Amino acid sequence: MVVFITGCRIVIFRVCIRTDLDTAERNLCTGVDIPVTVCSNQRSDVICQLLTPGCSGQNKTGNKVLDTVLTTKSLYCAKNNITFTCVADGALLDFMDVMDICSIFGNALDNAIECELKIPDKEKRLIHVSVSKQKNFLLLRFENYYDTELNYQGGAFITTKRDKEFHGYGLKSIRYTVNKYDGAVSIDTKENWFDLKILIPAS
Repeated sequence: MVVFITGCRIVIFRVCIRTDLDTAERNLCTGVDIPVTVCSNQRSDVICQLLTPGCSGQNKTGNKVLDTVLTTKSLYCAKNNITFTCVADGALLDFMDVMDICSIFGNALDNAIECELKIPDKEKRLIHVSVSKQKNFLLLRFENYYDTELNYQGGAFITTKRDKEFHGYGLKSIRYTVNKYDGAVSIDTKENWFDLKILIPAS
């Protein structure tokens, strides 16, 4: 199950593992259930997807770029028995560049999903994302459950990916992007929850 809470409205939708995703995606373009656009690493691909005539999708959070990323990741989570929940005021991200939103949310969720896929008990595969304002700061929070030992090096979380060339690349990319907005990144682990917090001065 995937849950989006936007403002005072709660939007809940379910994606069955057996669902024909191609059919679902065609339906999404006509405004049925969930918007479908794919956030690519290439700016041109993102813009092309977002501006495709007749396929604008539904605005769940108040930010179409965020909707795009969340939809892509939530479909993957549903397909892999990961419970994904999100409480977001996407309008708070309007001052951010399209690719910066994709970089932060894409990398943070990819790391969380990678961790959840390693958990045998599917009931414990949990990811929660929130976007809110805390005083004069934008607060982005990514939480996921883990049941294995996490490794740190130099105060940074070390990825379990085998490809050493991209060792920890996701978090480095997030820190680089957040620094562009004079923000800060913090990581906390408590009671088997990995908690990534990002604070950015509100524009």
